[in-house]
Amino acid sequence: MPFPLRFPLQWRPAKAATGWTPVIEKRTVMKLIRIIFVAGMLLTAVSCGTDTRPNVLIVLIDTVRADHFSCYGYERNTTPHIDSLAEAGTLVLNCHGQASWTLPAMTTILSGVSPVEHGAGRGNGDFMGVAADLPWLPLSFHREGYRTAAFFNVMFMNEDFGFHRGFSHFDCQGVASGNSLRKAGPTVDNFLTWLDSTDQGVPFFAAVHFYDPHIPYTAPKPWCDLYTDPDYSGEYNSSWGAGVIEMTRVNNGTVVPSPEDLNNLIALYDGEIAYTDSQTGRLFQELRNRGLAENTIIVVAGDHGEEFLEHGGIEHGRTLYQETTHVPMILSGPGFNGGNTIEQRAAQLDVAVTLANAARIDHPVHQPAADLAETLPAREIPASGVLWRQGELVSIVSGDTKLIWSLDDDSVETYDLQADPLELDILPVDDELMNAAGFYWATPPLVTPLPVNYDETASRELRNLGYIR
Repeated sequence: MPFPLRFPLQWRPAKAATGWTPVIEKRTVMKLIRIIFVAGMLLTAVSCGTDTRPNVLIVLIDTVRADHFSCYGYERNTTPHIDSLAEAGTLVLNCHGQASWTLPAMTTILSGVSPVEHGAGRGNGDFMGVAADLPWLPLSFHREGYRTAAFFNVMFMNEDFGFHRGFSHFDCQGVASGNSLRKAGPTVDNFLTWLDSTDQGVPFFAAVHFYDPHIPYTAPKPWCDLYTDPDYSGEYNSSWGAGVIEMTRVNNGTVVPSPEDLNNLIALYDGEIAYTDSQTGRLFQELRNRGLAENTIIVVAGDHGEEFLEHGGIEHGRTLYQETTHVPMILSGPGFNGGNTIEQRAAQLDVAVTLANAARIDHPVHQPAADLAETLPAREIPASGVLWRQGELVSIVSGDTKLIWSLDDDSVETYDLQADPLELDILPVDDELMNAAGFYWATPPLVTPLPVNYDETASRELRNLGYIR
């Protein structure tokens, strides 16, 4: 059917009754101050012969939903260290992820490009990695003379999937590579070793990935026991979910966990978040100990959330409901201090352009990405990229309205996120969002994604995990 709209849509300011009215808002003023601050640092660097450009640290936390962070109002105090960062920096209240599993979501964060345009994910049963010509934020920083390093902990972010581009130091330890899963503590240790062994006179761009909150939930003591019931003796413990069979039985309705089972699983998940927060806090403290914190822009971002039977399933990669797409995002450092809160709808797409602008780095901008240091425009925020289903899903969020379109059966669900945050009451189809969803899905690919070839070890691990048959 023909669609009357073009996607991605251009934002245009609202027209007042008396004509176009320029308005200087608080965030615009803050951006001007930031530009003046960065320009001053560059002039100082030239005059003194030192490089005072800001460092950039992206902390990527796997499988975290925003509503399980205490800074987002969660009843458990799971993230006190990240909360402190948010109190001093900028808390993005409504960040929407662009996919519900790691590969397409992380690609979007590090490129600023939507899943339908970058193509990384799964197509026709095969995995597709990051294209060699995809705009890539680490490469943009590397070209500007930054020290660049990555510390990743899942095979979907290794060299075979193209995540190494632009990183002078690349350290990926995923289970399918034959290495044991590296926890957050050793990951921080490895980052600090690299940091101390390289030229301190050159700013760094680093991406540190924590995989710990991903199922199975195996946080070390005492975090594994923080919220669990000591009298619980069921099967939904720290070893549950190590393979795909248990989750499949729940997701197809063969097995229904009891309330006690579900509570224990959630308690273990929260313990993983608390452990990850403790190591994130240690990372922040080590930056302070080295005198680097004040000149380091920090972003804490989740790639996707986790389901706990809110819509009948468990884990992630099956749906695009809020439990899998409402992710945490916190920024701190030069240009992002002051305890600000961003209430407008934001996206993982925004990370790349925000950091590039903050550091005065040249990086291509692809709509609908926007700079989080500015007043965010009204826009349609897309999502796609699921793993555990035959057909694709597309989601569009605009204001408080969210539409989810299932391409395999052409069904559509529309929700009011303000009145119905749990997405329980389906509303009539929103034609404007349906048009936007159609154009998003029809958007031509920006690049041709990288076909991924597996060695024998990787194939065996992927098969054991259920990713390939």
